[in-house]
Amino acid sequence: MAVPCSTITTIGQWEGAGSCDQGDKVWTIGANTLDDNVQVLFSSPIESTHVMQLIGFDNSDLAGAWSIDYSISVTDPNFFISAMFAGADNPGGGSSLTKDVTGDEVFSLSVLNGVEGAAGQRLGLSATLLNITETFSANAGADLLSVSNTYRQSEVPEPASLALIGLALAGLAVVRRRRF
Repeated sequence: MAVPCSTITTIGQWEGAGSCDQGDKVWTIGANTLDDNVQVLFSSPIESTHVMQLIGFDNSDLAGAWSIDYSISVTDPNFFISAMFAGADNPGGGSSLTKDVTGDEVFSLSVLNGVEGAAGQRLGLSATLLNITETFSANAGADLLSVSNTYRQSEVPEPASLALIGLALAGLAVVRRRRF
């Protein structure tokens, strides 16, 4: 059984546990090049949002590169991951962050020099399993203070709601045919 993510504070602890639970999500760590002492912060600032942040891996003025593989599984059949956001705290620029995602959805996100924008987000997901490979780097003299991963979840519509939507669409189609 996985431990609560709230009890995990470092990569080494996460590796020791293998996986952790955050609400209805199971986060499982895979291969990574991060130091065991890199801080991991799991949080859920609002009910439908889950966050995992990596802090404290860039403590040198030298150029650096790191990677981590992990997966997120939704265990409650009433919910799914509906959006994913990538972020980086990089004052002054000089960094790159790429997330390659497989599982129920396949896509990539990227954040250059800590600037978050459209390339760093994916909306309209309907995933219950995401496998993520993150690669991030910082140029010499640049500070990459943290990397954040934010996931929004949505509730699966009830069958009755889906039936009402279907009836409404069918009604619109009939009205449209009668007009033309």
